Amino acid sequence: MRTRQRLRSAGLVTWLATAIAAAAAAETPDPEEILRETFARRYDADITAEIELVMRDRNGREHRRVFDAASKLIDGMHHSVGKLNWPHYLRDMTILTIEAKGRDNESFVYLPTLGRVRRISSSQKGDAFFGTDITYEDLERRHVADFEILAFEHTRTQGEASYRIHARPVEKLTYNAVDYLIAASDLALLEMRYYKKRFEGAFRIITARREELRLERGHIVPTRLTVENLSRHTTTTASFENLVIDPEIDDRLFSVTILERNPELRNHTHGKRAE
Repeated sequence: MRTRQRLRSAGLVTWLATAIAAAAAAETPDPEEILRETFARRYDADITAEIELVMRDRNGREHRRVFDAASKLIDGMHHSVGKLNWPHYLRDMTILTIEAKGRDNESFVYLPTLGRVRRISSSQKGDAFFGTDITYEDLERRHVADFEILAFEHTRTQGEASYRIHARPVEKLTYNAVDYLIAASDLALLEMRYYKKRFEGAFRIITARREELRLERGHIVPTRLTVENLSRHTTTTASFENLVIDPEIDDRLFSVTILERNPELRNHTHGKRAE
């Protein structure tokens, strides 16, 4: 009799422990899923915008770049193009990036002074974008598979509950670790902190303030970004004017053939959203 009671008690304890563990697991967020959804909300939107980049150097001097930009998912692959309008000596220089599955993305630059297109090496992804604190990699779509998640914790960012996902890139880049600070309420990407060896703390920080995010059609797109480069003692602000989410964009815009013709981006896009 006592043996049966002990067995029942042991079974009850085991069941309770399993139930508690299952409940705890259900309440624990999956950092990989969080990062996947965050990237989708941030990078999977088709957009057109006029982007102004203002870099302030360590002496307080400002350097300004203005360009028209468009990006679109075509057959599940991210395509983007940006054409400089200012300064005058860079006018019409155009960058085209095409996401490639299972290999490095393809990037091309149209050089108006030469009237030709050149390919950008994948090793240049960490290079400064026209002398600013933006890098070519910042313009590319992010994927969870590109990172190994090392740590996950609950924290607060800009006064709201958030997640911190600490990860390192799978391939060799100009940084060896990154923190993604993500709002718990809607998975908005609020901040990115980049780390490299022989530099104490983050050497580059990208911030999107909550009030400067556009939430539309399931996407969360910044209208302004601030990039601090602590190793160079410079800061770049990126302002997105006339931002349209999910507009109609001609697929032909994202081709080297069109790039060679020095196209006007506005002739291939429409301000209205695609239905």
